Parts: sequence; structure tokens; C-alpha cells
Amino acid sequence: MKKSNILLFLLMLIFVSCKNKNTNPYQNNLGIQPAQLAQADIEHYTTILWKDSIQNFGEIKVGDTVQLHFTFKNTGTYPLFLTGAKPNCGCTVTDYPRTVIQPGEEGVLTAKFGTTNEKGIIKKTIRVSSNTTNNIYHVLQFYGETKK
Repeated sequence: MKKSNILLFLLMLIFVSCKNKNTNPYQNNLGIQPAQLAQADIEHYTTILWKDSIQNFGEIKVGDTVQLHFTFKNTGTYPLFLTGAKPNCGCTVTDYPRTVIQPGEEGVLTAKFGTTNEKGIIKKTIRVSSNTTNNIYHVLQFYGETKK
């Protein structure tokens, strides 16, 4: 798709989004993920507030799995999309909403941390990307200790 066509498409989306704030203005039939379009539309970035970006899972046994929930809120005026969540190790698996989070709405990113090869004091991070003006990358942290 040419740059001019992409720009025209984004402008049409912006016009449509002004009419109905409760829908996903980036929904399309072109096979383009709405989150990708939102990431490209820097004029309509929003803001995010992480309610619990650092969590302590305490003490657990080696071999156990921990599930953590990181809650966030769209504090801006435009739709919010999380576009990625990359843990700093293979021992953590993340899941996050792939749908639009409207202004004022909340969402949850879930992380499962497996302690099979982890011993002692643990500190891990998850790098989250989004269409937000208060930085497009956000770092979530969790820590604790594993014991035999």
C-alpha cells in the first residue's frame, strides 16, 4: 500500500472515530491489525496508568508456577492498544488484551512465571509496548524468592 493510501485510510479512520467513541476506530477489512494502525497514528496516542507495575510474589518452592496480574487503565482520550509484551526470559509467558481499551476502561496483563530452573532471589521484567504518549514502552517488574 502506498504512503498516500495509508495516510488517506488513517484520516478516514480518525473522521469515523470522532463520530462514535465506543467503537474501535481502527477496525478494518484490509487484514491490518487495529493495534498496528493505532501504533502508527501518533497524533491519537493516549495515556496509560499501571496500577501495580511492581509485584512481589513472596516465597515459593522451586518448580512452582506463579501467576501475576498487572492492571492498567486508559487514562487518555483515545483508544488504547497494547501491541506487545516481552518478558526478559523464557521462563515467563504473558497474555494481554488484543482488543481496544476505551478511555476510562481497565485491562489486565497476565504473566505466568515458571520456577523450574530458578533458585534464590528472583527479579524479572516484562517490556510492554503500547500507543501511549507517556512512553510507548513500559517495564513491569516482579520479584520474590524460590526455596527448595
